[in-house]
Amino acid sequence: MARYSSYGNLDNRIAEDLDQGFTGFNNKLRPDQLRPGILTESNNGRMDINGEWQPRKGVELFSSPFVAGVFTLPFYLYESIPAVNTFTRVGDLITIDFGTNPHGIIDGTGVNISGFDYTGLINPNGNFIATYVSDYVITYTVTGLDSTPTDDSLAVTGMKIDSTAGNFIEASCEFSDPNNDSESYVACVATNSTVLVKTADSGSTTVILTYPAGETVPEGSTVIQAFNKLYIFRKGDIAMEWDGDISSPAFSLVGNGDYTQPVILGDGGSNTVISDGVVTVTSTAHGLSVGQVVVIVESSDQLVVGDSYTVASVPDSDTFTFYAQYDDQASHNNHYSKKTSQGLGFTHMPAPEFGVYHQRRLIVPYQYDVTGSTGSSVITDRNIVDEALFSDILDADTYDRIYGQFRFNAGAADFIVGFHSFSDDKLVVFNRNSIHIVANSLDLGSSVSQLITNEVGCLARDSVQQIGNSMIFLSDNGVYGLNFIDLYNLRGQDVPLSASIEGTIKRINKAHASKAKSVYFDNRYYLAVPLDNSTTNNALLIYNFLNKQWESIDSINDPDWEYSELTVAGEGDRRSVYAINRNGGVHQYESRIDDRDLYIVQVGGTVTDAQVLSSAITRMFNLNSLDRKKWNNFDLHIQSSEDNTSDADLEAITENIDDIIDLSSISDLNGSPLAIDEDVSLRGRFGNRRAYGLQFKLTTTKGRPRLRALKVAGATSFRSLDKAE
Repeated sequence: MARYSSYGNLDNRIAEDLDQGFTGFNNKLRPDQLRPGILTESNNGRMDINGEWQPRKGVELFSSPFVAGVFTLPFYLYESIPAVNTFTRVGDLITIDFGTNPHGIIDGTGVNISGFDYTGLINPNGNFIATYVSDYVITYTVTGLDSTPTDDSLAVTGMKIDSTAGNFIEASCEFSDPNNDSESYVACVATNSTVLVKTADSGSTTVILTYPAGETVPEGSTVIQAFNKLYIFRKGDIAMEWDGDISSPAFSLVGNGDYTQPVILGDGGSNTVISDGVVTVTSTAHGLSVGQVVVIVESSDQLVVGDSYTVASVPDSDTFTFYAQYDDQASHNNHYSKKTSQGLGFTHMPAPEFGVYHQRRLIVPYQYDVTGSTGSSVITDRNIVDEALFSDILDADTYDRIYGQFRFNAGAADFIVGFHSFSDDKLVVFNRNSIHIVANSLDLGSSVSQLITNEVGCLARDSVQQIGNSMIFLSDNGVYGLNFIDLYNLRGQDVPLSASIEGTIKRINKAHASKAKSVYFDNRYYLAVPLDNSTTNNALLIYNFLNKQWESIDSINDPDWEYSELTVAGEGDRRSVYAINRNGGVHQYESRIDDRDLYIVQVGGTVTDAQVLSSAITRMFNLNSLDRKKWNNFDLHIQSSEDNTSDADLEAITENIDDIIDLSSISDLNGSPLAIDEDVSLRGRFGNRRAYGLQFKLTTTKGRPRLRALKVAGATSFRSLDKAE
């Protein structure tokens, strides 16, 4: 803009202020306290190390793996469907014949089937869509039907409300096929089945994993992959496991009931051979796996009774080996057993709410006792919420209640929230009001626990992430961190990582903060939280570790949307953050190149196409003066994205005198929207508005424009002693 070449004593000099790039946002300090390059607000925005602010990429619906489970609209309330005469089954298709009585069922409408007995995992009873064959015959399909049912008062009626039929996604994780290192799936654990969504082919391939008859997954359940298996933890119910074999897609209950102590191993006669330090043992159906420990209980050779050895290999189901430094010998007759418990005895997995994999063990909270017989277990609440139980090495079914049991903050009003496996054989235990470490878990007999801090605890188990030598998590005071100070010590940070966005942290609904989810991807920490009065995670807070600043508050413009689960999965360009809606499906986050979000918010619902609502508000410019100014003009440097034309509305927000100045839009100032990858310098005027300070707001209306730099100019004036507001 034009400037005077010289000024007199009575002239008001034009001063300028400039932001040449943007690295983060801060809503703790007043806008006029922020340093250059820090925004007051960033909504659905990204700030890379080049200093440009740009709207995030759109969300793509990756897979909708479940269909509506209760009603299909439109549906008919059939009142007088006649009795069934006969039925037949061929594969997944069941044909029902009503004999000489017309059924009156309209093709493609819903009916309810009841009265079938079945022996397989798939239930042929329930609500289904009927196909009209004739006035006397209908068919319906039961996907994956694995047995032929029998007639036990078979009946067909109109559809019925079934509270167990709804399939809601309750947990998720990445599943990598142990037999194929290029296969990655998003495991969606739902109420009545789990679906694996393959990431390599845009979610078009899915694998349905069934549950044992009568078993469901309630809200609050969790899932992990460990020992090449998937484990579903259901608080107060027996956990379920799947062995990872795609050809056998069915979960089973983990070992339950009273634990049977180890049996003697080693067939009668000559069962042990030593050659070159390798001991080979023949024992029919020994049930051992690599890494488990065997104990010598009887020896007729050099092996010493009481010594223990780690299984080195399992050539087949009837043979195992271990290493021992003894002379070669021909066959001898020895007896072995698995390691035995010292005291209370072993127990099966104690019906936990969650678990983590650490140093070849599974660690779970020890809140319940499981007794009784297999399949008819008695689960008793111990009313203890601050104990953990460690499994045997490479054996998620065996837990020693003496050496494998740890209690934290006994006697205090505290409880275990989560665990995290850290480096150098340290398990970090996050309690609600304290944090502890268990060290040396390879040898549980010599393991020790120590308190890190009782000044802060963890609000949400799934908020914990390890990034480099630090762990970050959501606490009552915001997002805190633990730093690895030296080879042996973890220390808590004095100031929360989220101190700069305290205004947002205070908006978190503490009553539902335990639902928070997080992932770490592309040098960013994604934290999904419930803001304001929301009872579900409706916002995503993003911290950029390259800029070392909070970058954005993300959201989707729909009150029914929630970030129920966050998972990082996939290979190559499919390696991404996947956001999962409990009532919808799997969405690949920031996968589109435009400003559109494509998502669903209801199981079996239609896809919504909505614009990403992005905006940025700068710091408050005050020309380094407390005087009131006459705001004159601005220069805006902006560039369109490489793939879209762009446009945005522009505003100025003034303080004392408070006002909002409409600065029109990019297309108005430029004469047209910005073409693909076009960069411009736009100039405009504020109209000599008088105010102490001024902020600049950009709200995108089209595409993903890149805000590169902003300069504002004004002159000190309005030196009246009267107040301005």
